[in-house]
Amino acid sequence: MFEDMHSSIMLATMAIFLAMIVILNSMLYKPLLKFMDERNDSIRNDENKVKENSQEALGVNDQLEAIHANTKEEIYKIKQAAITIAKEEAEQIIKSKKEELEKKMASFYVELAAQKQELKEHLQMHLPELKKVLKSSIKKI
Repeated sequence: MFEDMHSSIMLATMAIFLAMIVILNSMLYKPLLKFMDERNDSIRNDENKVKENSQEALGVNDQLEAIHANTKEEIYKIKQAAITIAKEEAEQIIKSKKEELEKKMASFYVELAAQKQELKEHLQMHLPELKKVLKSSIKKI
């Protein structure tokens, strides 16, 4: 079966096959493997960047939530302070109005007592005249 094969043809075929492997290795496989390695490195770098960005985004979200909570707390404190100040001012206004009204009431009572005394004196001064008028009115009836 192998009798009709010549060793020179077989050596030439082997040499061509080896030359073809060397040429394909240097021109096709090495650049292809290099490209695939670079692509894998690029994908890994991109994945790392995505992870870093997502971690940064989570950190930013946490910071935003903390800022939001602090802002709510500060707003609540400011509201409470404003309410307290407004209540104190209202109490002072009410107190001053109450004192003013009490003073007016006291002066009114004093004035009323004075008017009562004047009316009493006036009635006592005119009592004899009033008695005469009443008697005359009763006699007419």
